[in-house]
Amino acid sequence: MMDTLVKITVLCEDKQQGKAALEAAFAEFERISILTNRFPQGNGSSALGDVMLANKNSGLKPVKVSNDTFAILERCHYYEQLSGGAFDVSVGPVMELWGFGGSQRVPTDAEIKQTLDLVGYQKILLEPQQKTVYLTKRGMGIDLGSVAKGYATDQAAAVLKKMGIKHALINAGGNIYALGSKADGSPWRVGIQDPRNQQGLVAIVSVKDAAVVTSGDYQRYFQEAGVRYHHIMNPATGKPAREVMQTTVIGASATDADILSTILFVLGPKQGMDFVQGVQDTQAIFITPDKQITITNQLTKQLEFTGADGYRVIHDNS
Repeated sequence: MMDTLVKITVLCEDKQQGKAALEAAFAEFERISILTNRFPQGNGSSALGDVMLANKNSGLKPVKVSNDTFAILERCHYYEQLSGGAFDVSVGPVMELWGFGGSQRVPTDAEIKQTLDLVGYQKILLEPQQKTVYLTKRGMGIDLGSVAKGYATDQAAAVLKKMGIKHALINAGGNIYALGSKADGSPWRVGIQDPRNQQGLVAIVSVKDAAVVTSGDYQRYFQEAGVRYHHIMNPATGKPAREVMQTTVIGASATDADILSTILFVLGPKQGMDFVQGVQDTQAIFITPDKQITITNQLTKQLEFTGADGYRVIHDNS
């Protein structure tokens, strides 16, 4: 689901309780996927999800959306303002232009400039009383790919808790939530992937009741003339952000961590480090193309580096 493999592990003495909790958690992923996807689901349903409906009515009229979709958009708006637009869900037309979701290609600068006229979170109007969203310019499009998995992960974790599960691990393709601890009381150990070797790890982080979310230039990309073009766009330029290969965020909320991993990727290690220091109870890892790793100071005690493939920590901000 959601363009990735979703794996959920629950530890539970009652097998039936565990199976029921798993089914309910996967149902949350499916429910959020339908609401937030900007493409038809291909599951035989003709109903339009919230994002598809909002995009279809861009420049025409406000669209009433579900409480979940509205909550996502409100949280996105908070971070859009906080980041000065480094995060912006109105990048849908830019994603379309580059072919992420279709036939991938490198657009011309003129095409990018024209498409950027449709980008700008200020052009999205949210009405809290009626729970409506209005894209004020015809041709605008919301893309929630940088937050939907995180939100679904939080909803799945909430369902597991409600059903009495105390130990679980949710892995939604780079979006991980560790519920409680392992059965023996020790923390879950989550691997931080080597961005240039899918089988390798650069570090392992130990967590309890926390989300670990990674954004990387290897998750969705294509190559042309030897250059890698990935899906994490800088909303200001309409082009892939280039200062890092990978960012990882550790925090209490998978929704926030998902958004923040994108913000930090776009801002890069210097600006990103300054930004994340202003976000409470949130830690981050930056990996640059020259294999330098920067981490926030609080991670030192819970992070174990593998020393693989020449990656090196250059600054721990302590």
